[in-house]
Amino acid sequence: MRSALLLLLSVPLSALAAPTPTDLSRWQHASECVAVLEAEVDGLRDQTRAGTGGLRPQMEQLTEQGFAFIGTAYKQGLREPLADQLLQAARQAQKAVSSDARRTQLQGCRAEGAVLLQDANGLERLLVANRAKARVERLLR
Repeated sequence: MRSALLLLLSVPLSALAAPTPTDLSRWQHASECVAVLEAEVDGLRDQTRAGTGGLRPQMEQLTEQGFAFIGTAYKQGLREPLADQLLQAARQAQKAVSSDARRTQLQGCRAEGAVLLQDANGLERLLVANRAKARVERLLR
């Protein structure tokens, strides 16, 4: 009983309530950024597999930025299944976006992701970097 109470107390109150329109808008934006960053990483993966070298550091940086959006949204209270639904919708929406619009969105999301990483504490940055390296390694296998 005590551990259940401690677990409940560790969950942000925002995670227990229905999201506000502001939260939902913020999380949709984060999902859109994660989707555009993922798409860029996938493109770099394909280039790497085709023989282009030296793209791994950029893949890791993009992945770290995507994880920064995910971690920030989580700290704000976003949880599954809503997180999965928003990301899936953002991935679908990416298919209809022109390459120029996607490039502009990517630049904005990269800049915002860099700020999120900069604002994270040292432990968070370490965890993000570690998970990004592992994800890129898995993508390149």
